[in-house]
Amino acid sequence: MTDGSGARQFILPQAFHIHFRDIDPQHESLVDVINDCADQLVDGELREFESLFSAFVARLTSHFKYEEDQMAELGYHGLEWHREHHQECLSRVRDLIETMREQGYASLQDLRICFHDILHDIARADLKYGEFLDAQRLRT
Repeated sequence: MTDGSGARQFILPQAFHIHFRDIDPQHESLVDVINDCADQLVDGELREFESLFSAFVARLTSHFKYEEDQMAELGYHGLEWHREHHQECLSRVRDLIETMREQGYASLQDLRICFHDILHDIARADLKYGEFLDAQRLRT
């Protein structure tokens, strides 16, 4: 669902960038999946959402593991809390997918919820990690 100029529906604000290793590109790739779904909406509905959301969950799971591995490597004190937060995020996405199955399609509102969950993860957890990275002088 572009506006004809090639603009994307969902954009990760610069303020949400962590500036460490591959974390930002991974966040962007999650947003790309949501934008790909938005591009395929027909009359506000995406009927063939299962494979796209399976890929989204796989990408999200991989991203969370990557972050947790980085945190463990650096001795991040908030790792256990962050890990629990990631499990809550995955649970919310799985619940949303179940709701979409019940309604028979993904809507723009469902995509907005996914996007806001990504923003929520970054704002609630990753920006705290960014503060740790700053203190360690590790951000690029």
